[in-house]
Amino acid sequence: MKPTQPFSISRILKAPRALVFRVYSEVSHLENWLSPAGFHSIHTVMDFKVGGTYHYGLEGPNGMQMWGMQVFREIVPNENIVLVQSFSDKDGGLTRHPMSATWPLQMLATTTFEDAGSGQTKVTVSWLPMSTDEFELTTFDQARAGMVHGFEGTFVKLEAYLATL
Repeated sequence: MKPTQPFSISRILKAPRALVFRVYSEVSHLENWLSPAGFHSIHTVMDFKVGGTYHYGLEGPNGMQMWGMQVFREIVPNENIVLVQSFSDKDGGLTRHPMSATWPLQMLATTTFEDAGSGQTKVTVSWLPMSTDEFELTTFDQARAGMVHGFEGTFVKLEAYLATL
């Protein structure tokens, strides 16, 4: 099986790095912006520490619900957050993507925070499938354009939220 390249996307935000990190690491902030366009948070429980989790639920058009689980692997304040990202059920049990049975069960997700001058922060998000088979890697690689679209919508929500702080 051939290895795949990580999916990576960056955005420069008009906010200082410490604030952007806080908005990424505190549940009271995450519930206000961390969802694709058209979705909103319906459940947010987090224990932000290495080995801790973030279990969340999102609701979208026509009442469609998606649940997710993150398990934190590395946290360096104001620099990076490394976690395992998965879809889950309401109780936190791992599940497949609700719209793609061949989506990788787990993703290694890394978010980095860098000064970008004049009180701005460059955020880079990278995802790489973990313990996958050829079908999952193909699904991941074919979904790159959709991931760009999804993250762009999320970044727009993040920018709007940061502007209120």
